[in-house]
Amino acid sequence: MTTATRNRPAQSGGLRTNDKVSIALRPYQSEAADAFLSGISHGVKRSIINLPTGAGKTITGSYVAREIGGRCCWIAHRQELITQPAEAFSTVWPEATQGVVMADRHEPNADVVFVSVQSAIHEKRRRDLQGFDFVVVDESHHASAPSYRSLLEHLGCFRPDGPPLLGLTATVERADGIGLDNVFQSIAYQLPLLQAIQDAYLVDIVPRAVPLHVDLSNVHVGRGGDYNEDELADALLEAGVAEAVVDAILTHAGDRKSIVFTASVEQARLTSEALQKRDVAAAWLSGDTPPDERADILRRLKTGDLQAVANCSVLTEGFDETSVDCIVMARPTRSKTLYLQCIGRGLRRHPGKTDCLVLDVVGATRAHSLIQAPLLFGVEPKEAEGRPLTEAVAEAVNRRSVAERILEAAERVPDLKIALRWLEADAGLYALSAGPAGTVLLIERADGWHVRVTRQNEASLKLTGKGASLELAQGLAEDYARRADVTGIVKADAFWRNRPATEKQLRALEQWHVDIPEHVTAGQAADLLTITVARAKASKFRRGKEV
Repeated sequence: MTTATRNRPAQSGGLRTNDKVSIALRPYQSEAADAFLSGISHGVKRSIINLPTGAGKTITGSYVAREIGGRCCWIAHRQELITQPAEAFSTVWPEATQGVVMADRHEPNADVVFVSVQSAIHEKRRRDLQGFDFVVVDESHHASAPSYRSLLEHLGCFRPDGPPLLGLTATVERADGIGLDNVFQSIAYQLPLLQAIQDAYLVDIVPRAVPLHVDLSNVHVGRGGDYNEDELADALLEAGVAEAVVDAILTHAGDRKSIVFTASVEQARLTSEALQKRDVAAAWLSGDTPPDERADILRRLKTGDLQAVANCSVLTEGFDETSVDCIVMARPTRSKTLYLQCIGRGLRRHPGKTDCLVLDVVGATRAHSLIQAPLLFGVEPKEAEGRPLTEAVAEAVNRRSVAERILEAAERVPDLKIALRWLEADAGLYALSAGPAGTVLLIERADGWHVRVTRQNEASLKLTGKGASLELAQGLAEDYARRADVTGIVKADAFWRNRPATEKQLRALEQWHVDIPEHVTAGQAADLLTITVARAKASKFRRGKEV
């Protein structure tokens, strides 16, 4: 299964209903829809759009369905995932009739049919599901399951003349490690969680650890790669996890609206009771909670009559109460998929909501494989404790050496990977010699990074008009080197670098009053000249003058 990347500038698409614009797609939603539709035109008919929880997967899928036209079959596995998309379709495509195939409803002839995969197991119901022009699988990380495969085969999604298939998910990995390439051909589009947070489509994460005296090294790991649930639940309860969670909520959460994820139903019940004993309005849910009671509990959470709801494997998908601003992971996990599903319940924006507190219960383990929020973004937990993750990530990036930062970004430029000899000329100043094409400078100022190309006897080139991120600035600089076709000259291992310095290089170093090392090579001399010129030009630029 391949992953497509998109490089053109994003456009904000408009959705027209009755010749009036009802909503405007976010830039990344337009990009995602365009990527999927472009794939179809190139023969890739089964693709995934991967957007974080809360980033608008349903709107995106609804828009794609309207663009394709005809009849759409929308497949999901939970009641909420069947009923919630109807609102999006009513906004995006109000002309389309809607039907549901689930429980006591059997309406297979509508323009858009929302189908419960469990209901479609029955042969009589499945026989009526036909004639669709487009198929969507919501939470498509489940699509490799036999029940999904069987239904998709019935709908003709694997036939050359069958309908296109779109998978929507926040996590492209399955918790059990089974790949999705037996269903999908590609990932058409991905929006990283950190990018969605930085662009303010989701709120920031404030992580805190909740230490617990439990040795997880004694808990076995199952076939899916995560902890054995029964053993984990027993170990947590024996260590007093319920009281530890209550202490953490009272200490750190204040009046935040909280969802607690537990390893067992018993743990959820005990946590709820412990909260109630300490005057926190709380309730608990399990898969056996009657639908009416469950709906009432979630209604009271929404209105604020409840401050906390503990649950075991119930609210990981299909739950979208945006006012929740505290997630308690009271069940340590090794599964990135499960972890992202859980914390995603608290990242949606809500009036007055500025961030989401994530309380991670952590125990002693010899294996450094426990998922915690900071680790998702390459930050050590102790460096992000109690503050916004975006700040911790920014500091971690700034602490890295130029070599690490350049190398990391270069991995996204395969034809230049590790080949370019970036030099750290000074703090906030990187330089790349591009031979006859000039010297490329990355200069940091208060508003961000600027890219300038200085050329002998010619005016300099301005590759950025205003400050940009280091990643963007470096990308522009390397694109320039690629277009100039000088990669052979600027390679770090170019053959000429080991030759003795030329007379021209030595004269230039003397003119710049640079101390010349004994037995200096051509490569060393070139680096000294590049650094010296870069410092001079950057100093001028930082004084407000163009280089």
